[in-house]
Amino acid sequence: MQPKGRAAVMTKAKAPLEIWEYPLAGVEKGWILVKIKCCAICGSDLHTWLGTRPSPTPIILGHEIMGEIVEMGAGVSWDSGGRPLTIGDRITWTIMDSCGKCYYCREKGLMMKCLDLKKYGHDSCAAPPHFIGGFAEYCYVMPGTCVIKIPDDLSDEVSASANCALATVAAGWDAARLEPGDNILIQGAGTLGIYAAALAKSQGCNRIIVTDVMDNRLEFIKQFGATDTVNVKEVQGEDLVRMIQGMTRGFGADVAMEVAGRPEVVPVGLKCLRKGGQYIEIGNVFPGANFTYDASDIIFRWLTIKGVHNYDTKHLEWGIDFLQRYQGLFPFKDIVTHRFALDEINQAMEVAHSGKAIRVAIKL
Repeated sequence: MQPKGRAAVMTKAKAPLEIWEYPLAGVEKGWILVKIKCCAICGSDLHTWLGTRPSPTPIILGHEIMGEIVEMGAGVSWDSGGRPLTIGDRITWTIMDSCGKCYYCREKGLMMKCLDLKKYGHDSCAAPPHFIGGFAEYCYVMPGTCVIKIPDDLSDEVSASANCALATVAAGWDAARLEPGDNILIQGAGTLGIYAAALAKSQGCNRIIVTDVMDNRLEFIKQFGATDTVNVKEVQGEDLVRMIQGMTRGFGADVAMEVAGRPEVVPVGLKCLRKGGQYIEIGNVFPGANFTYDASDIIFRWLTIKGVHNYDTKHLEWGIDFLQRYQGLFPFKDIVTHRFALDEINQAMEVAHSGKAIRVAIKL
């Protein structure tokens, strides 16, 4: 009898996910079959589930995945950093599978915009091998995916969010060319904001200012390097701009990063920048995230706006190294605040949507 595995499948937006069974196929050349051990729920999973981000169905959501190698196809011997792989190793991998040969992969260094891009937790699961998302017992890792072996001293939960939240903000700070002594503003104290603050602290930034609307998150992020926190329910608009300027010798932030997923915070974030400042836009990953701004201000104050969507392999490598190096300084183990079994997936999605959790994990 052919072995099977279970997955939580989304059949349409705003509907409960259903537990389906799919057959496990043989592992082809260059592929890896992974037994999923932990998958965190990302904000983009919620956007898809709520219908604000179009997606094909049926689909197995979930992309902040890590797991244990069950089987390796011919030609698989090493991870992307040259470390040998064997059955039983714990791995994580890039959110995308890229061809490595097209215009964007080879000429422009944008593997995340590959012309033949496939993304875990974003594509339909209707066709074999079906298991290409994280809310499942298994996942097939495709040949164009960059795989990274997880060090023994990193737990499943600590490493799970590395391949989206952490790697993405690492790409954001890389795009900004963050420097020691910079004063930064982070809009959003969720998981991305937490990692952004910790990375900024590790790079020697000066004032690390974080805004959010939830006091519990603002209190939590202080453990990850935030020097100042502001609840923007209480301080808004020009008052916030003046407050940020007061924290930065009257100039404003060198760099601001939006990870709240709220387009209405972008204009005030831009106003909080100093002349020549940079704005890194990450959070608004759904259509219709519109805002209005006076373009002349961008010109007169030499502002730069950079969109960052996903990341390169090096950013995931940096992320895993960062977690291992700084786990004694920052309490990464506390980021996952709620845990659920696969059968409890709908309860898990509701908790993640409520904002009560920092990160919700599906543990198998």
